[in-house]
Amino acid sequence: MRDGLERIGFKQVGERMIRGGVVDPQPREIAERALFHQHHLHQETRHENETLALRKIKEIRDDFALRGRCEVFRANLKSMASANRLHKGVNMRGHQVWAPYEYFENLLTIRGIPPEEDLVDIIEFFSTQTDPNIFKERHALTQSEFRKLVQPLIRTGHIVEDFRGGFRAVHPRTDEDPVHLRREYLRSLVSDYPVITIKQLLRLSGTPFKPEELKAVLNEFEEDGTLIKGFLIENLHEVCWGRKELLDSAKSINPIRDFVLPPTDPIAPYFGDVLKEKFGFGSAYLVFKNAEPIAAFKANTRNKTIDVTDYEGSEKGWRVVKEFAWEHQMPLKTELRIGGKKMQ
Repeated sequence: MRDGLERIGFKQVGERMIRGGVVDPQPREIAERALFHQHHLHQETRHENETLALRKIKEIRDDFALRGRCEVFRANLKSMASANRLHKGVNMRGHQVWAPYEYFENLLTIRGIPPEEDLVDIIEFFSTQTDPNIFKERHALTQSEFRKLVQPLIRTGHIVEDFRGGFRAVHPRTDEDPVHLRREYLRSLVSDYPVITIKQLLRLSGTPFKPEELKAVLNEFEEDGTLIKGFLIENLHEVCWGRKELLDSAKSINPIRDFVLPPTDPIAPYFGDVLKEKFGFGSAYLVFKNAEPIAAFKANTRNKTIDVTDYEGSEKGWRVVKEFAWEHQMPLKTELRIGGKKMQ
């Protein structure tokens, strides 16, 4: 049967076969080295400071995610948001992020969700005003009542917070076709990943995109040469889409430093399967040593302290966690015992 399938164009990897794709599996370490290099987490591509890093990031959630992409960290994200006139809104995955106002206009256009009719007057008010106190006084609302009204609009992307603590209405773009915008949003997303599976793309793209739409768009990207399809990673018997030039160039990139990837990083959903299958976490800090995820931990970061509450994986990863805390200039503490020893 296999001989017959091979005669009509199928290729075999492990127990699976593919037709119309390539079979060129590369070590996972090579693919992840290219991934970190492309996303400015590699020591050779980290930005000089947080100002340069912000210009290259579409959206950012917190100081941890920003700090990992720059060598010198002088000002926190809130201060940088004010200096760069960033706004705070909800991204495609339901997380609050800082980004330019135009970015949220694109997201609202892609979502295509109209506001509730009884909330339209709030959008109209914040189209010309930004101070929420004026709205509360005009309608005799308490702070909690106001939050209940505005929160649904924040979740759907119709309202964002500005860098001064005010609110601003977002309107969908009329100069762009939403279908074209959705496709180009996905093209921009996949162009930064050397290798990606449809499950990873589904997590990265967010709830507005359905699996059948993503599959159709990936097929389009195959046809126009944006991506190739096939078995691209060793020991991963799953069809991937990737950029061959990034995989080939990764062999000449130096090995990446040991580091911790926070759950707030934009690429964290890419490693969702690793977190769940290897360490049993849905969301956690992921510890890399020699580009291999060797541990994961959960931590509270209140009071400018990293308090590790759960840790799974190799004891060798604790040194990397200590370096992570030192890099962020935050004391590290835990009551856990790892490998039978109390960590310090």
